[in-house]
Amino acid sequence: MRLNSRQGVKPAPTNAAQMAQSAFDTPSAARFSQARPQTGEPGIWHDLTSNQQIHAQGDRVSDDYRASHRAPGYGAHYNKTHNSGYYGALWEKIEKPLIRDVLRPMGGAGRNCLDFACGTGRIANVAAGLFGEVVGADVSKSMLDCAQVPPNVRLLHIDLTRQPLGETFDVTTAFRFFLNAEDQLKRDALKAINEHLKDGGRLVCNVHMNATSPIGLVCRLLNRLFGRTVRHTLSVARFKELLTASGFLVEETIPYGYLPRPGNLLPGVCEALMEPFERASRTLRVPGQLAQHFLVVAKKR
Repeated sequence: MRLNSRQGVKPAPTNAAQMAQSAFDTPSAARFSQARPQTGEPGIWHDLTSNQQIHAQGDRVSDDYRASHRAPGYGAHYNKTHNSGYYGALWEKIEKPLIRDVLRPMGGAGRNCLDFACGTGRIANVAAGLFGEVVGADVSKSMLDCAQVPPNVRLLHIDLTRQPLGETFDVTTAFRFFLNAEDQLKRDALKAINEHLKDGGRLVCNVHMNATSPIGLVCRLLNRLFGRTVRHTLSVARFKELLTASGFLVEETIPYGYLPRPGNLLPGVCEALMEPFERASRTLRVPGQLAQHFLVVAKKR
């Protein structure tokens, strides 16, 4: 169905609100320990960040996305999180095939793709099989150190919102970025992406906590109960507004991930039920507003 228009012991929760928050927690950068990067045969490596600085505050919350993204050990922990459980099953059974299907008609041997905030290279690796050249850019050396990519992928340690590449691309991807980036960073990122796209180029991106999904509604309730942002959410309507204001025409939104993520609970159940739950939801035409994730295809105006 397509919709158009870690280590350490946490104290036991002491009340119902804290118990609910614990169920939907994702690991915080503050809890990461130093981890050695994975070894492998990376693609061409460039380090372009000798004069970059980390800013201490974001627009809505005290944690700055750039700073938390660069935390020591973040890359290794990120990979571990997506190798099993809910996110592992989502990636292998739902997300990766969907991304491949969306990108395939946009690709070709003579076309190039920029993976904005490429992290450990999951999306770049998918794009590498569909485009002649892929550039993966990220501010986090911790993330890039864990990336293992083929030779047609260049990895750049750079903040594209502050230091443009001077080249343009047919397609830009940006996954698991816009949800947690503070509002100004969202706008800066979309401006940078627009400037790095060729005329008529496409942005393919996602949001991994839809504000109208069941878990999104729970997160919004927790935010209100605690009087602060416990978990970010973003709706299709709000994200469309941001894209339109940044010079994009939204062509398509695709909901996915109908199985609600129960925090760190029941990882085996999530792995077993992910695909049949998704298939049943589409067969029954469950409204896309109830999916926890959505993918967006937008064209540069």
